[in-house]
Amino acid sequence: MTIEQLLTTHFPDDPVMDAAFASALLRRTGRDPNASGLVRIYSPARTLSFGRLDAVRPQFPAAAAAARHHGFTPVVRGAGGRAAAYHEQTLVVEIVSPDTEGIVGARPRFQRLTPRIVAVLRTLGVDARIGPVPGEYCPGDWTVNGAGRVKLAGTAQRIVAGAWLFGFELVVADSDPVRAVLADVNAALELEFDPATAASLTDLNSALGLEQVRAAILAEIGAVHELTADPDLLVEAANLRDAHVA
Repeated sequence: MTIEQLLTTHFPDDPVMDAAFASALLRRTGRDPNASGLVRIYSPARTLSFGRLDAVRPQFPAAAAAARHHGFTPVVRGAGGRAAAYHEQTLVVEIVSPDTEGIVGARPRFQRLTPRIVAVLRTLGVDARIGPVPGEYCPGDWTVNGAGRVKLAGTAQRIVAGAWLFGFELVVADSDPVRAVLADVNAALELEFDPATAASLTDLNSALGLEQVRAAILAEIGAVHELTADPDLLVEAANLRDAHVA
């Protein structure tokens, strides 16, 4: 799959709007019969992204407070899964595309797209593989791991009528704050987590940098035409913001 359209719109002072914008973009794509696929890529402010399963737990307020204590803004994302943390040295990647398959296409999409992430990381000198690591944060079958020992990225999907979003976050450098906040957040949620399993790409290859990784991802996807978010899409995102407040 080649997706030529690129979007870099993000909200460095408002991580909640970053989540709301993803929801608005997915909904817009599903409604528009002429929509093209696109990739959104950006480096966020410090964000603790909770899944919907986290948000309904009685321990959730304590977990959100733990995130704030570490300087991470708590957000409730649209996709499922458990808590994930990222910051300015992370690349958030969201591929959005029109769809006619619905939930039936979810597993084949994981099978198609996750190996492409692994292939990119291997070209960058990282021993990337697919599969969960015992004790990882936000556990999942389609984890991208490093050398079978540490988690480098979780992949997730969100599907609405007429469109899908496939997303992942790569912590490129500075994994210490991620480990620290996830340790306290998962403790508050009373969930198992081994901090040693959370890693950045530079923990495996110290020569890597944010722009180098970004360029490699975009080259693999084929994104070359940068778009600007239209005002109506920004308004729709603002209207969805409250649904993502933790």
